[in-house]
Amino acid sequence: MSEYTIMIQANYVFKRIAILLFLSAFLFFGCTDKSDDTLIVSSEEAKSVSTLDTVPVANLEERTFSKLRAAFPPPLLDENLKTLQTLASSDIYLEFLSRISKQVKPFQTFDEFLDTTPPDAEKKIHPIFKQRLPHLIINDQDIASFYELATIEQSMVILIHLRVHSRPPHLIEAETRARKNAPFFRWFPPKEIEPHIRQAFWKAFVTFVVDANEIARKKIQDTLHEHGQDDGLIWLAIQEPRILGVILNAFMAPLPPADFLRWIALEN
Repeated sequence: MSEYTIMIQANYVFKRIAILLFLSAFLFFGCTDKSDDTLIVSSEEAKSVSTLDTVPVANLEERTFSKLRAAFPPPLLDENLKTLQTLASSDIYLEFLSRISKQVKPFQTFDEFLDTTPPDAEKKIHPIFKQRLPHLIINDQDIASFYELATIEQSMVILIHLRVHSRPPHLIEAETRARKNAPFFRWFPPKEIEPHIRQAFWKAFVTFVVDANEIARKKIQDTLHEHGQDDGLIWLAIQEPRILGVILNAFMAPLPPADFLRWIALEN
C-alpha cells in the first residue's frame, strides 16, 4: 500500500494534506451563485428585445422544478449519473440557465454555461492574486483562468477521495486546454518570481479547491436531506448548477452511484 493511500485512509486532516501535496506537485510539473431577485427572459421568448419580461426567481425555480420532475422521474441516481447528464442538457434546464444568467442568446449546452465565469468569482479569487502575486495588474482573464483551472481540479479531487487513480480523458483534455490558455507568463514572469512565491500561490490555489469541494459536499448533503434523494438532486441542479457541473465531470468516469453517495458521506 502506497504512502498516499495510507494517508487517504486516515482521517480528513490527512486526506486534506494528501490532496494538497498531490495537486501542488501536479500543477508544478505538468479555482454558490446568488442570482438577483428578478431575471430577464431571453429574447426568443420576449415580444421584442426592448420589452423583456421579468420573472421572480422563486417562481422560476418552482416552475422549473415541476417541469424537470415531470420530465425526469425517479430514480435520478444511476450509473455515471447518466440521468443527471441528460437533465443538464435538456431544453428545460438550458432555458432556466439562460434566464438566471440573463443571456440574450440562450445556452445551447450545459458546457456553455459552465464556461462563463460566475459573478462572485472575482470577490473570491482577487484576494489570492493580490496577496500572492502583488506585481500583477489583475484582469478578467486572470480570474477566468484561475476559476476554470480550479473547477477542473475540484473534479480531480473527488476522484482522489474515491481512490480512482487514473484520470479520465475528458478531464485531462479540459485541464490541458485550461493550462494552455492560462496567462502563466503574466503570473510568473521569468527571472522575476522566486520559487517560494510560486509555491505560495499554488498552495493558496489548492486550498481554494479543497475548500470549494467541502462547501459543495455540505450543500449536497443539506439539499438531499431536506428534499430527499431524487427531488434533492433536481433542486441541487436548480440552485447550484456549478456544483452539478463539478460532480458530473467527476462521475463521467465509470463509477457506480454508490460512490457518489460515499463521496458526499451519506454512505460510507
